[in-house]
Amino acid sequence: MFGLQIYAKKEQLPYFTVKGMSEPLRHTYHVTKFDVSLQVVDRGRYITGSLGLTVLATLFVLSCAKISAPTGGPKDLDPPVILKSIPENGSVLFTGKSFTVIFDEYVVLDRITEKFMVSPPLATKPDVKLRGKSLVVNWEDDLADSTTYTFYFQDAIRDNNENNPINNYQYVFSTGPVLDSLSLTGNVFNASDLEIVEDVTVIMYSNLSDTAPRTILPAYISRPDPSGGFMISNIRPGNYRLFALKDLNGNTRYDLADEIFAFGDSVIVITPDNYFGLVPDTVTYRPANATETTKPDKFVYGLHRLYAFQEPPKQQYLTFTERKSSWGISFGMALPSDSGQVSVTLPEADSSSWYMEHNVARDTFLIWVTNPDVYSRDLVDAILTYPFTDSTGAIIAKTDTISFRYMKPAAPRGGAGRTPGLSITTNISGKIRPGTVPLFRSATPLADPDTSLIRLTRTVDSVQVVLPYEFVRDTVSSRLLFLKAQLEPGATYSLLCRKGAFSDIFGVASDSAMYRISVATEEDYGSLRIKIAGYEGRVIIQLTADAKDKVIREESLTSPGEVSFPLLEKGKYRLKAIYDLDSDGKWTTGDFNAGRLPEPVTYYPAELEVKINWALVQDWDIGEMYVKDVSLRNKPATRR
Repeated sequence: MFGLQIYAKKEQLPYFTVKGMSEPLRHTYHVTKFDVSLQVVDRGRYITGSLGLTVLATLFVLSCAKISAPTGGPKDLDPPVILKSIPENGSVLFTGKSFTVIFDEYVVLDRITEKFMVSPPLATKPDVKLRGKSLVVNWEDDLADSTTYTFYFQDAIRDNNENNPINNYQYVFSTGPVLDSLSLTGNVFNASDLEIVEDVTVIMYSNLSDTAPRTILPAYISRPDPSGGFMISNIRPGNYRLFALKDLNGNTRYDLADEIFAFGDSVIVITPDNYFGLVPDTVTYRPANATETTKPDKFVYGLHRLYAFQEPPKQQYLTFTERKSSWGISFGMALPSDSGQVSVTLPEADSSSWYMEHNVARDTFLIWVTNPDVYSRDLVDAILTYPFTDSTGAIIAKTDTISFRYMKPAAPRGGAGRTPGLSITTNISGKIRPGTVPLFRSATPLADPDTSLIRLTRTVDSVQVVLPYEFVRDTVSSRLLFLKAQLEPGATYSLLCRKGAFSDIFGVASDSAMYRISVATEEDYGSLRIKIAGYEGRVIIQLTADAKDKVIREESLTSPGEVSFPLLEKGKYRLKAIYDLDSDGKWTTGDFNAGRLPEPVTYYPAELEVKINWALVQDWDIGEMYVKDVSLRNKPATRR
């Protein structure tokens, strides 16, 4: 007696166990094209072997044989295997307009339109199709002489069963007698926060003109991996300029105002002496006057780093007009505008029936219509005069008559019901930080509060003491009031607001409310003190929290020194430095036409933990430039 076991490894076919061979033939099985493992067992001994070939196996199973049910096999983790390429990958003197890649199994194409690219790019994108177990690529364009072409597939080619990809597959050929073999590596980061920029393309030009990225196809093209790192391979020696582009219209040109763009500020000279393949290093991007000290960190960088940005708008125009409520009209401008540059007239209403205000940035304007005879209309006309950039690039005063329509919502079933009071929101919640000024906000402009209906008290030795206060209007928004009072740390106050204490300009009054104001002490918080060194010049130090880098506080320095962040809640924070090269007190984006790179930023290389009633002192050499730690940037999602 002996046993014969057959295991199909590649195609994940079930294996069959056959025992006993004393009966006449009863069953026949046909198995094709898989790796087969044979195990023969005889009197306690066994012999094993492996065959990688196309097998036509006929198994003679006798009547006494037992056939086990399919049990599956180990999960296939192997990517498809390339059996042959026609012409051969790496060919020279290439003259065709197609190539074929043959695999050992059926494959699928994952997001091929997004992932596939050709370097240098062709004017017409090639056609990529599957035929059986083959991938066929055809194109119509004539190829340039003595040029090496690289067809990038990234991880688009995957096996049909388990979706295992062939990572970073490239098909390369040359129309000349040799393959260009030099390579360039780098990274692309978002300039403002050093995050990874998705769906960005790296482009490189032999034409060194500033107009090249806007007008012609590049000499070479590539795409970063998920970590932001990229490699352009098969480059010929020469002088080049390097860019990155989030190509919104798919034409491989920087020709849309809202496209994200990056550019290197110097010409790259590529020779066999300095570009011979992967060249990782730890050289960092820094302001010109930063120290030359470098420090290796957790990242391995390519030789070139690009910092992507969106250029500021350069043309002034009306961006939107809307009427979200019957009494509220708003419109926006592409660029900040002084109130003197913008004027509004409502031809059907006198000047006392409305007023206008703008936001802090002066690019959004709000018209509050106060006369019910006007705002009750479905259609309100407004004559707007605003700055506008004409075809010559000059800013002129433009006047438009715009009709603002508002459709009243349908009344709820069962009638209108009770008219709701004015909704007031506030920042009074739990214990407030010492020095916090209580604020009160509504959705509509507020009238002056009725202080006869408002009382601020504090209980001292069981006696309720009435305290003085005043309300101060915000200098920008008419919907915001601040409560100014002497609120001591560790004390608790009561603010009673009777019905009608607050009302808006339309006469809608608030309901009664009692606010409990509890002021924390300094011992309820921690503090952070940062000693800045390594950089001469204006720098903005920001304290940020959460994955979105929400700015909690910020301080500025003009030379090495110290910044303090007192009264911090316990938790983990990050530090960000903005090299304020133009000294305008904020981060400034880049401008390709002006040759201005975005202002550099850097992060402290670790999170800082603040504890209650604890002062943390930290040294930071901002001459050393750091990119965000991947482990901090890519935090795993919380399971629900």
